[in-house]
Amino acid sequence: MLAPLTPDQRMRYEEDGYLLVSGLIPDGMSREAARAMWRILHMDPCNPATWDDPPPGFEHAVGANRYDLYGVQDADVMACCTAAFLDATAQLLGEPAEAVHCPDAAQAFHLFPVEREWRAPAPHVDGIPRECAHRTFPGPYRLTALVYLSDVEPHGGGTMAWPGSHAKIAALAASDPEKYEYLHQLQPDIAALDLGEPVELTPSRGDVLFFRHLWAHGGTPNVSGTPRLAMRWLCSRDCCLRWSKTDAWNNWSP
Repeated sequence: MLAPLTPDQRMRYEEDGYLLVSGLIPDGMSREAARAMWRILHMDPCNPATWDDPPPGFEHAVGANRYDLYGVQDADVMACCTAAFLDATAQLLGEPAEAVHCPDAAQAFHLFPVEREWRAPAPHVDGIPRECAHRTFPGPYRLTALVYLSDVEPHGGGTMAWPGSHAKIAALAASDPEKYEYLHQLQPDIAALDLGEPVELTPSRGDVLFFRHLWAHGGTPNVSGTPRLAMRWLCSRDCCLRWSKTDAWNNWSP
């Protein structure tokens, strides 16, 4: 089987700290996963009148109009963890394919439209809650991934990316290891860095966003008329305990 990522893609990941990849999840497979998410939401994608009530089991962040559900194990959703996805993960980690384990579940996080002015978010790195006490080095994860289950138009809830920010943030953290021992200590000073111009990502259904530890990004508001469906992987194995998410689930962190 041919490696799913080209040398150029791997180089861009090293330089930019992230990589948005198409083709790892077949179109029909991502379509069925999206349909499954709508079933789980108990909503009709063609009827906005059904989008207002928080569905059973979901957490609803009212300001962002975001619905989260942990532990999704629907077969159509889990099918998105394809061999190509796992192989690409291994390539970016520089490890053999058999070293990357499959996730056990998914976290659905769906961003529904809001009526307000669109503004770019401030940059942040993952793993910053004080109560988690994640050390900056080596960090709670090496690589993580988001899977988009809908086409995202501009200002439609795509991720804001700061290319190359991971290297600048790592340099800041290394400049004073005692001051920046924990990620929650590092986050406030990221705003003072010159991270360059951000890029608003507008992925298509089935695209995967890989990113590495200390890469700056931000979630954008969805001011379009279309919900943005997405998920990230979860794991219950001991090897992922370093990035715990809930009592039952850890973020998948190969």
